Amino acid sequence: MVPEQDLSTGVLQLVVMPGKVQKVIFTDDSSQYSTLYTAMPAHSGNLLDLRDIEQGLENLQRLPTVQASMEMIPGDGPGETQIVINRQQSRYWHAGAWVDNTGSKSTGKNQAGVMLALDNPTSLSDLFYLTATRDLSFSSDKDTTNYSAHYSVPFGYWQFATTASDYEYTQTIAGANSDIEYRGKSKSLNLQLSNVLYRDATAKTTATYDLNLRETRNFVQNTEIENQKRRTTAWKLGLNHRQYVGQSTINVGASYQHGTRWFGAMPAFEEFRRKDSQDYATALAIVMQFNASASIPFTVAEQSLRFDTQYSRQISDRPLTPQDQFSIGNRWTVRGFDGERTLSADEGWTLRNTLSWSLPIPAQELYVGADYGKISGRWANQNLGTHLAGGAIGLRGAITPANLSYDLSIGTPFSKPDGFRTDPATFAFSVNWNY
Repeated sequence: MVPEQDLSTGVLQLVVMPGKVQKVIFTDDSSQYSTLYTAMPAHSGNLLDLRDIEQGLENLQRLPTVQASMEMIPGDGPGETQIVINRQQSRYWHAGAWVDNTGSKSTGKNQAGVMLALDNPTSLSDLFYLTATRDLSFSSDKDTTNYSAHYSVPFGYWQFATTASDYEYTQTIAGANSDIEYRGKSKSLNLQLSNVLYRDATAKTTATYDLNLRETRNFVQNTEIENQKRRTTAWKLGLNHRQYVGQSTINVGASYQHGTRWFGAMPAFEEFRRKDSQDYATALAIVMQFNASASIPFTVAEQSLRFDTQYSRQISDRPLTPQDQFSIGNRWTVRGFDGERTLSADEGWTLRNTLSWSLPIPAQELYVGADYGKISGRWANQNLGTHLAGGAIGLRGAITPANLSYDLSIGTPFSKPDGFRTDPATFAFSVNWNY
């Protein structure tokens, strides 16, 4: 601002006043069942910071049924600004259903699931949902069910989330005189606290702290196999960074996980073996993971294409139990393999590459992928080999009027160890409905 002064001196004096937030309010026509104080880091009396406003809008719009926009208008006093939020929530719930073939042959290949979510149930821009998944074989010989519940809530630059799941499967194995029923149960609980450490117009850095509890039990003919019972607890620190470079997006992340004896965690049965034994492993393991990905859109002959690449790496200096080992050989690690058998060891890495072409038909995409994975460290030499390479070609897209999305692909191995059995061609599909 320009204070009162004598210009005859030939000197112009300016006073710089930092902008402040006078208040944050809704427009009159907004859906006002929302607590702005927890969603918006920008509060009355704070310095005006565009990043606070961006974070607040991100918190408000984290729910699929909410749209929000912002306008800044002059406040009542010098340097003051009013932040006016237009928030519209179409409804307070959303639902989904899906079918895919992500299961295994022994417990049911084809799977189906449903999801029901509550959007903003407590006015805190929070989310609560329940899911249920089961196999479609409906056979007494094999069965898979999985139930999960999730709740998450933001508070400024922080977010708390928790997810619990209950998984059970049954498979029948032919015995010498009669069939043998093998059954497994698994329960898990994840608690996560995350914080946005830094953000600007083209970047965002987030730190996470996780606490993971897991219990697994196995039964043969309703008799529990005691030495296969596991109850583990681990904490994990993570750091993730997203960078926008033009139209491209780059993500990098790292995490450090440490097993503990908290909350009744038990020693793994492998811990009772001699430490110099090849079979020794510990649930008190340290696992470090690294990942990097890039999504790069470009144009060739007026055709829209996109190249996606993703690198994942795991290292550990302690012998790991099977639950913590690095595995390759399914659609999420190396495409082209049916997932019935995998290669597993304490350490390993994968590189996944996908080239996508946006078809002339809206919201439809043809893609081709090529992946490579390698295991190393302890247990690597106990496998038939240490590497897999494979690829897939597929079609994915959305049918907007029906609220449907789909992904269809067929893959094949490029390279595998001798004796590693897998189908020569693997068909993968998923169909999702959301409302």
